[in-house]
Amino acid sequence: FTHFRHDSTDPHSLSYDYTRSIFEDRGGTLWIGGYGGLNKFDALTERFTHFRHNDSDPYSLSVDRVNSIYQDRKGALWIGTDGGGLNKFDATLERFIHFRHDPTETYSLTHNYVYAIHEDRAGMLWIGTWGGGLSKFDASTKRFSRFRHNDSDPNSLSSNEVLSIYEDRTGTLWIATYGGLNKFDVTSEQFTSFRHESSNPNSLSNDRVSSIYEDKKGDLWIGTFGGGLNKFNRQNEQFKHYRQKQGLANDTIYGILEDGTGHLWISTNKGLSKFNPTTETFKNYNKQDGLQSNEFNTGAYFRSQSGELFFGGIKGFNRFFPEFIKDDAQKPEVVFTDFLLFNKSVPLKGS
Repeated sequence: FTHFRHDSTDPHSLSYDYTRSIFEDRGGTLWIGGYGGLNKFDALTERFTHFRHNDSDPYSLSVDRVNSIYQDRKGALWIGTDGGGLNKFDATLERFIHFRHDPTETYSLTHNYVYAIHEDRAGMLWIGTWGGGLSKFDASTKRFSRFRHNDSDPNSLSSNEVLSIYEDRTGTLWIATYGGLNKFDVTSEQFTSFRHESSNPNSLSNDRVSSIYEDKKGDLWIGTFGGGLNKFNRQNEQFKHYRQKQGLANDTIYGILEDGTGHLWISTNKGLSKFNPTTETFKNYNKQDGLQSNEFNTGAYFRSQSGELFFGGIKGFNRFFPEFIKDDAQKPEVVFTDFLLFNKSVPLKGS
């Protein structure tokens, strides 16, 4: 596991340790977001270029707390921030254009705390916010449509705290919120919500949903805060649960990615878990194996086109090719270095 973190003696290191987002653009450039601005990584020199907020520059990053990074089909980078709204970044001019919530403007961004960004197959940009629900951005009109929770509407978004947006192979959007999992029909603009039911052992294990992933087989996996991993059967709409007692490193899950062999890699509050869906077994890795720490972060996970995996946490981020992570099968040799009797060394025979 290769580890990158902030080094106070190196001005070209990562500008912070607390990593919240990782994204590799189509040109192969790595972008890292966290609580210290936006970082651009040069793979040849292994140097980071920092983009931060500057009060005297209206085209700088809106705030230094970056939650999400996404590249649309036209090549534009979109940056979601914690309190500064949505930023569109022109990497050529190195300029940021800001989109913020305006309580006096009906078609503005729904909230300034942006946690998730996704462009659907129709070219619409979806923005998940913490506290304002979901926004749809139409680039042609530069207007945002709002989708929020409504107590009187069972087909509305189940919670206004959105953490992740995932589009499956059928074009259905899945929305992870702090109040359950949402299936969103883009055409009808109706939500179907799935929540934990204490009387139903086949319901979602926990309403605080952090991450969503569809594997190569088409199975949908749901990560939760406190309820472990869920496998969702879309035919009967039932959830199968995997927790610590089944071998998962921890029941608080931040991210889920699949490697080339079909194994799932899951970031948690106690390291990384490698899960074999066929045998339903886990192999866990922790700080002693080279991880940035045992605690990872929401949104800080990404799989590159080359199959390299990235996971970020409170002390930087790790990058690795799963096929190079090998277990040491050789048992260590036991060697006696001393033998004490009544706290005094006794010569060993043959020594």
